[in-house]
Amino acid sequence: MKKYLFRVILSAAKNLALMGLVVGFFACGDDSNSTSASGENSALSSAVEDEESSSSINGDSSSSVIPGSSSSVILSDSEGSSSSSSAKVDGKSSSSSKRDDISSSSSSQAYRRCQEGTLDTLYEETRTVYKHCENDMWRTDSIVKIVIEQPKVYPNMDSVFGSEFKAYGTYEDLRDNHVYRTTKYYEKFKQNGGTVIDSFTVMAQNLNYAEIMIDSTTKVFDDNKVEKRCYKDDPWYCDNYFGALYTWSEAMGLPKVCDSVGVAENPKCEIDLSKKVQGVCPTGWHVMTETEWKHFAYTNGLNMSYSLLSHAVWEKKVGNNPYGMSVLPEGDEYPYNKGASFWIPYEKSESNGGVVDLAIDYFKVSSARKYGFMSVRCVLDDGDTFLK
Repeated sequence: MKKYLFRVILSAAKNLALMGLVVGFFACGDDSNSTSASGENSALSSAVEDEESSSSINGDSSSSVIPGSSSSVILSDSEGSSSSSSAKVDGKSSSSSKRDDISSSSSSQAYRRCQEGTLDTLYEETRTVYKHCENDMWRTDSIVKIVIEQPKVYPNMDSVFGSEFKAYGTYEDLRDNHVYRTTKYYEKFKQNGGTVIDSFTVMAQNLNYAEIMIDSTTKVFDDNKVEKRCYKDDPWYCDNYFGALYTWSEAMGLPKVCDSVGVAENPKCEIDLSKKVQGVCPTGWHVMTETEWKHFAYTNGLNMSYSLLSHAVWEKKVGNNPYGMSVLPEGDEYPYNKGASFWIPYEKSESNGGVVDLAIDYFKVSSARKYGFMSVRCVLDDGDTFLK
């Protein structure tokens, strides 16, 4: 009896499923072509399987949705709204949309990137971008880079004059009232049965005098004024013992044209480099010569130039600065912290002037382009036994 009732219920379920498919077919009308014989059989089979799986001996039943069905709604970004719906049965779908009923000539429904003529500013970490809207596209007007200045870190200069030498003198340059430390070279020896003394007083700091401050971008120079540059174009270095940087012509007290022509080739450059040259030094002083540098650098024929170096800035502290010369490197960053260079009154060619180079492990006399910028040391005329 129970088996007979189960067959009756199963037959009724099949009839109901078949009727549902027929009603759905006529409801869709001509607009839907998505239902097919295969889809019908699939839906029927699915319904039967669900019915069988949900039936029990006690005759309980549960309802189910045909697998694979889905629906969605889409709204436009422009004024008004539109919607679309879709139904899917066994991988086949049919859809309808109100948007199809709207005329394609309606621009109010079109997506817009931006409003014509609108201005906008984009702020970024390293730049600011200015834009405007043209033909539905953002166009860049200009980009302003943002330079984030890092705090400057300067070298410690407390040990510039640190040494065993304590006999510093002082000199005030009356042109700008700058006070310099001075040191003295003194050597007494026997020669040809007599006593000979070599002696002179020299500034223990690089000269730092000028009437005009220029920088690395300067293209026009004034021959009537003393001009100087500072390392990194930063006045701090000039004012903290590194001193001023001069071209060769400026150091020798000559017009700028003498950086590109020989002293014998232009009347404006006439100078006797074999004698003392006051140049940029104060009255009563002259630019330190090759001979004077060598007397400090060599002792009994040995190169002791490392003993002229200051204890500040150099990557290594060598020697005890026994003469108090306290020579600093050209700068505090590589490669400028590797050596020091000073102009001397000497001309190798029309475009190259004489230079003394010092470092931890060498001393040499060389040359460099006259338009380069280097330091100057000044020697007192009075008491200089090497003056001609």
